[in-house]
Amino acid sequence: MTSIPAELRRMAADRAGDCCEYCRLPQRWQEATFHIDHILPRIDGGTTTDDNLALAGVSCSLRKAARVVAVDRDTGLYVALYHPRLQSW
Repeated sequence: MTSIPAELRRMAADRAGDCCEYCRLPQRWQEATFHIDHILPRIDGGTTTDDNLALAGVSCSLRKAARVVAVDRDTGLYVALYHPRLQSW
């Protein structure tokens, strides 16, 4: 597991306004410290750079894991997961 430098962690949290970039839950309402997520997982070539890091609540981080697609429960098709740099709420 690669350590994410403190400067990049702080930058990601500041950019996100200390809210999960996937569900918008504020960090201040949670006991657990949010994770810094690689939007494009390292296993798929994602880098530890500011444009590929997102602040993620623990639940969102664990559900997303090292994936960029998931099965849509309604259609059974694979769909791309939300990308906080390319999509907006």
